[in-house]
Amino acid sequence: MLIEARLTLLFARLAIRLLPFRRLIPIFERPAARPEQTGAARAQSIKDVRWAIWTLTRHQRERVVCFPRAIAAQAMLRRRGVSTTLYYGAASQAGQGLSAHVWVQDGEAEVVGKRSAAGVKVLARYPAG
Repeated sequence: MLIEARLTLLFARLAIRLLPFRRLIPIFERPAARPEQTGAARAQSIKDVRWAIWTLTRHQRERVVCFPRAIAAQAMLRRRGVSTTLYYGAASQAGQGLSAHVWVQDGEAEVVGKRSAAGVKVLARYPAG
């Protein structure tokens, strides 16, 4: 799981650096690769992916921000048959200007980054439905 998270985070970081945002959107909107998981299996997949992303990014030399974390989490869950929504938002903070934030949810449940989304206005969500 950690190796997959490492490779997926690397891919996400490269994609963000090399591709214009409009080219990333089809990646965020891909359907799950397998039949949709439900119940305890779904909850365990989310827990495992969240743990792998958190563990890996906590121990890296350079800081990994929310965008590659969200892309990696969504991609890893999609491979396991868990469709999620990636949210892209922004907030205006006094003295700091505009800040963007990206997070992933499964319905109303947090996958990664939702706790940091307080006060952030959703600008887009993927898939859009």
